[in-house]
Amino acid sequence: MDSMDDREMELEERLRAAAERLDPVPAELFEEAMRAYALRSLDAELAELTFDSWDELSATRVRGGGRARLLTFAAGEVVVELEVAGGRLVGRLSGGGAADIVVQRRDGGTRVRADELGRFTTGELAPGPLRLRVSPEGGGPVVTTWILV
Repeated sequence: MDSMDDREMELEERLRAAAERLDPVPAELFEEAMRAYALRSLDAELAELTFDSWDELSATRVRGGGRARLLTFAAGEVVVELEVAGGRLVGRLSGGGAADIVVQRRDGGTRVRADELGRFTTGELAPGPLRLRVSPEGGGPVVTTWILV
């Protein structure tokens, strides 16, 4: 079965090379596509995941279901620190300050408010993917990457 996968990959590479040679993507179309991609987060800056305790303790993730997961997201001046434990989020925004936060799920969202120290918490959350949309007072919105809880 592995040899078939290798043959399929080789065929795909040969077909890709032929398409690039016979019908290349026009440079102006490529530039337009790159500009469109840059606009994907026009209404909110994307916060990058900079720390995930699951990466540090990957063996714990399998064996120790009782440990909290710690996450850090950063976008410019905004840093969001999260603890995922017992199906709920406890978080803090760097530098403090009140903010509106929406926990976005595929089926909707839950609104919470960060206090003047930047602290917030959610109620019990169902397992599945989510992301946060953080709108700090006096700043533009920030959206975290999707995570699985």
